[in-house]
Amino acid sequence: MSTYRLDRIFNARSVVLIGGSPRKYSVGGAVLRNLCRAGFGGAIGLVNPHHRTVEGITAVKSVDHLADVPDLAIIATPPAIVPGLIAGLGSRGCAAAIILTAGLGHGPGSLSEAVERAARANGMRIVGPNCLGVLVPGQRLNASFAASSPGAGDLALISQSGAIAAGLIEWAAPRSMGFSA
Repeated sequence: MSTYRLDRIFNARSVVLIGGSPRKYSVGGAVLRNLCRAGFGGAIGLVNPHHRTVEGITAVKSVDHLADVPDLAIIATPPAIVPGLIAGLGSRGCAAAIILTAGLGHGPGSLSEAVERAARANGMRIVGPNCLGVLVPGQRLNASFAASSPGAGDLALISQSGAIAAGLIEWAAPRSMGFSA
């Protein structure tokens, strides 16, 4: 695996959450609350066609209405629209996306394949789909729906399993153990 555009994930200066929601138990709502609680210092954009603001952040109706191109997009939307979002973000110059959405399928003809094609066409780096997200405590970035937000540390945790990663984050929290990412 190359390091191409990983800096835009681990050192993002701006993020946009697509699907951020005021619903208490939605994935998009959890991610938005985590972004705000972590104290991310960069710009946070929000795309939600049904709400003008969520958690005090102004929302736009679509990716086309974003004033600036974000370094990193976080996607928590229905599966059918994810390929189009990646194509739209990529054509505007967005470098990377975290796709939390599940249900994109696998193999030829799947939504996952369409996402991969759109990302490759625009040189985007993709994390996911169907993932817990990305946390970079030293950058105050919690782009995940994890229940806890760990402190900064020297150990990076990478897991194919969101359940394992979430379990380790929960285990580390009362022990004051942190992570670099």
